[in-house]
Amino acid sequence: MKKLVLSATLFLSVATFAQKDELKTLKKIYAKETISVKDLETYKSTSDALQNLATEEADKVYAKFYKVMYPTIELASKGEKATLQDQMKLYNPEFIKEYGVVIDETIAFEKKTGKKVYTDDLIIEKDQFKQGIMTFALALNSASRFKEASAAFYNLYTFDPKNEGKSLQNAAILAVQANDAKLGEKLYEEFYKSDYLNNGVIYYATNKASGVEEDLGTRENRTKNIGAGFYENPRDEKVNKMKPEVQRILSILYVQNGEIAKAKEIFTEARMQNPNDEELKTGEFNLYFNEGFAGLKDEDRLVAEINASTANKKKYDELMAQRKAMFQKVIPSFEKAYSINPTDANTKNILKLAYEITGQLEKAKSIN
Repeated sequence: MKKLVLSATLFLSVATFAQKDELKTLKKIYAKETISVKDLETYKSTSDALQNLATEEADKVYAKFYKVMYPTIELASKGEKATLQDQMKLYNPEFIKEYGVVIDETIAFEKKTGKKVYTDDLIIEKDQFKQGIMTFALALNSASRFKEASAAFYNLYTFDPKNEGKSLQNAAILAVQANDAKLGEKLYEEFYKSDYLNNGVIYYATNKASGVEEDLGTRENRTKNIGAGFYENPRDEKVNKMKPEVQRILSILYVQNGEIAKAKEIFTEARMQNPNDEELKTGEFNLYFNEGFAGLKDEDRLVAEINASTANKKKYDELMAQRKAMFQKVIPSFEKAYSINPTDANTKNILKLAYEITGQLEKAKSIN
């Protein structure tokens, strides 16, 4: 069968494992170079029927595999007329994730039974499929189609979450580059909680030909390349070193999306781990200062109305009470900003004024 999508050969040479007519029929359609409309209908009805007929564990495993692979048969039936849109429609995130799970389940089953029927082909197939998605994602990125590239990298992550944590990171970065703050927040949150960020390791080595240090993906791949004489000077680095930067980006996204409570929470976590990080300190200071300043948006209006109401004591007192309540409300934000950066002149001036207006004269005197 011809290659269908993302430069990946998606069909396997499958030997008959369970002696079922349905499995034989599915195998026969798999082997075809060209899939007709009738083949597609037969594959679909046979696969559906097999779900109820399969009783032995082996039959169930391979019946599930055939069923999950139906989208590839559907795409193959379009032949050379299949468009990029057809590929993107059929190879959606749900399919890619399930396809990766089914490959792993099938390999695990054969390992358990000690009968390697598909294992070698599936390992190759999985690697080819991953390489295909990677090529597709990089092409989209090169074309500055950042949102689509983000989706492709995320598909690669869902296909193999155990080994493709870096693709989740790439997906998050590209979502931000596409100026999609909501998607960026969602992906960075997932990346922040991921096993890759919290427990992953980057396996560096220096390319002998270029002298450049490169990330070789896995320890096994690095060992192989060093053994082949292509690389030297191996070095490990824990991925969680980038956690402060991820926290900083998350805080920015939360603020952009109006989720101030989440921004405060992530700053608290970040500052506990890195209390002396100047970027984090500046970011948290700005968050609280801006929050307080936004709460004073009516200050000019109130002052003008107060000055114009000196002859009307009742209105004057009401306006003064409003101003006092406004300053009382923003004091916690400016106190937090002051605790982070006690040398900022604007913060000191506003906080001192807030204390004076609210009658907290001793606190006002303490601000130097």
